[in-house]
Amino acid sequence: MARFANAGKLLQGLKQILPQSKGEWALRLGPEAGFAAIGAFMAPDGTPVSSRLGMAAEDFWIGSASSFLGSGAGLLGGRALYGKNRAKMGEDAYRQKLSQAMTAGDILAAPLPMFAPRPIASGVYEQAMARQSEQDQIAMMQQEQERLLQEALLNSVLTGGGSLLAPGSASLYS
Repeated sequence: MARFANAGKLLQGLKQILPQSKGEWALRLGPEAGFAAIGAFMAPDGTPVSSRLGMAAEDFWIGSASSFLGSGAGLLGGRALYGKNRAKMGEDAYRQKLSQAMTAGDILAAPLPMFAPRPIASGVYEQAMARQSEQDQIAMMQQEQERLLQEALLNSVLTGGGSLLAPGSASLYS
């Protein structure tokens, strides 16, 4: 019986994390899709379209998963921090605090994709490096690391700035 109660809590939390409208889905997943497309476009010359699509799917999944993981962690943290004072602060203020905690969790999770394994991208770059000289290999690895760092930084700015640009953002994930 306890399993079903926990499953109900999990589903309730999932409903709060998932965007509710098409616009919210676009704001949530748009940057991930853009980064995935850029990464696939920047693949080394000679990379087949199928490998580029695989790289894009891999990047999209990793970025989206880290975003939802961060929002979930923020939601849990927000509930722990503000749950005891929910009645005092009122429902609207409580939802606002939860939304802010979810945004903070999403921002804090932005660097996670840099550490995720990327077997498809690794394979593509290994094949390309086999065709390159040692100097070119070092330059390619540095370029990929720089791209991942820029992606994480830009994602942090977009995620944080998105909450400032969206009026009434407290209700985005309520």
